[in-house]
Amino acid sequence: MRSDRFCHFLFLVMLTACGKQEPLADKPAEVTLPADSHFQEFHAEIQNFCSHCHRCPDPGVLTKEAWRMQIPREYAHFEQAPGSSLRVPPQSEVIQYFVSQAPEHHDLPKQHASPDSGPVRFRKQVIPQSGSKALPAISHLNWIDTNSSHELFLTDMGSGETGRIRFDAGQPEYEPLAKLKHPAHIERVDLNQDQQDDYLIADLGSFGPEDHNRGTVSLLTFNKKTHSWQTQILQDHLGRVADAKAADFDADGDLDLIVAEFGWHKTGRLLYLENISHAKDELKFELRVLDIRHGASHVLITDWNKDGRPDFITLFSQEHEIIVAFLNEGNGQFRKETIYQAPDPAYGSSSIALVDLDQDDDLDLLYTNGDTMDSFELRPSHSLQWLENKGEFPLTHHPVAPLTGAYCATHGDFDGDGDIDLAACTMTWDYQVPRNTIVWYEQLSPGKFLAHPLDYSMGQHPVITAGDFDGDGDPDLAVGNFEGRETDQRDKQEWFSIWWNERPVN
Repeated sequence: MRSDRFCHFLFLVMLTACGKQEPLADKPAEVTLPADSHFQEFHAEIQNFCSHCHRCPDPGVLTKEAWRMQIPREYAHFEQAPGSSLRVPPQSEVIQYFVSQAPEHHDLPKQHASPDSGPVRFRKQVIPQSGSKALPAISHLNWIDTNSSHELFLTDMGSGETGRIRFDAGQPEYEPLAKLKHPAHIERVDLNQDQQDDYLIADLGSFGPEDHNRGTVSLLTFNKKTHSWQTQILQDHLGRVADAKAADFDADGDLDLIVAEFGWHKTGRLLYLENISHAKDELKFELRVLDIRHGASHVLITDWNKDGRPDFITLFSQEHEIIVAFLNEGNGQFRKETIYQAPDPAYGSSSIALVDLDQDDDLDLLYTNGDTMDSFELRPSHSLQWLENKGEFPLTHHPVAPLTGAYCATHGDFDGDGDIDLAACTMTWDYQVPRNTIVWYEQLSPGKFLAHPLDYSMGQHPVITAGDFDGDGDPDLAVGNFEGRETDQRDKQEWFSIWWNERPVN
C-alpha cells in the first residue's frame, strides 16, 4: 500500500503537507470470498504482494469505507510503477478481504472542551500576518538561541515568506528576509565561511503535491553593499524538498549538505551534496543519491555514536514509515541502521526531534504520527512517542500519549521541576470539528506523563517549538498556523501564536 501524503511539516496540501486526493465517486463492486481455505490462501497471496514493497497493513488500521476508497488508489499507483513479475490479486477480492475485517468506525480519544494547563499558566498571544493576503501556511519555526542571537525563524509555504522574529523587551517584532516560492525549512549556517550568518532554505517548489523538478535548495546571504538579502540557488531541478542540513561529513574543512527530497509518487530521494567549491564565493556541490526511497521529510544532524564524525537521522514517511540512522564511516560513506519501523504503511509519521528525555547523557527521539491526508481518517493510533536510546538498534519504543492528528513535538522544563516535559500540536483534514490542538505533557516520574490541553478549537498547527523568548528563565511555546481553506469561523488571520509561560518564579 502506498499513502498519498507529503507530511514535516511538514505540510498538508503542503509539507509537514500532503498528497491530498479527493474521494472516489464510485465504489468498486464487492464480492464474497469463497470458503475459509481459499481465504487463507488469499491471505498469504496478499501478504506476499504487499510485502514486496512495504509491510502489509492490518485491516483494522482503516475503516470499511476508507478501504473501499483507498485500495483503488493503490492499484492506480501500482499501474504507474515499472513492470513487475508479481501476480496482481483481483482488486474486488482485495477490497472484500480488507473490508470484511475492518471496523465500521474508530473509537477516538476523548477531547477536553475545557483546557486545563495544570501547574503552569500559558498566555496566548496571536501574531497576525504581515500584510499577506494568502492564507497562513507556516511550515517551519526554528528558535536560534546563542550568545549572539535570540531569534525565531519561520517559513510560510503559501506566501513564500521567510523571516525572523526578534523579541525586544519580550515583544515579538517580525523582520522579513526573502520571498521565495514554497519554503519548507530554514536553517542558519555559515556555508560560505565568511563569518556571517547565512540561511539554508529547503523549497518544495509547489504548494500542493506534484511530481515535478521545481524543488530547490537555496542560500540567503546578506549583501553589505546593498544592505539586502540575496538568494543563491545551490541545487535546483529537484522534486519537492522538505529539509536540508549542513555539516562537514567528509572532514575536508567545508560544509556538505544532506537533502530530504520528499517528492511524491514518482519523485523523491535522500541526497548527499558534497561541497567541492574552489572558492568561498563560488559554492559548488556534487550530488550523490544516498537512498532512493521517496517520502524523506526530516533530517537531524548529530554525532550519534560519539566517534567525532557527524551522523544524521532521517524520517521516511509515505508507505515506508521508518526512521533510519545514517552513521558516518568517513569519505562520504554512511552505514544505515533502523531506529524504528512503524507497524503499518498507513501509520502517518509526521515528525522527529532529538532529546535526552531520560537525562542519561545520550540522545533519544521524540516521534509523532498523525498525518491524516492519505485516507482522511482520524485514527486511535495517532500519538506522541518516545524512542529510547539504550545503545543498540532499533531503539526502544515507548508510547507517551494518544493524540489525534499529532503533527509535531517539542520539549522543555515547562514547570521548572528539573525534568523534561513535552508539548505537541495537531493538524488534520477536518476543519469543522474542534479538538485539542495544543497539549503539553508534564513528566510526573521517569517516562510517565500527564496531558494538559492548552487549546480546544478548529485550529490547524503543523509546527511547534519551545524557547525562552522573553529571557525570564522558563521555556515558552511558538505554534504555527495552517489554513488550507477559507472557513466561516475565521475572523482573523492568525499567522502563528506565542504561548507565554507564566509559571510563578519561586
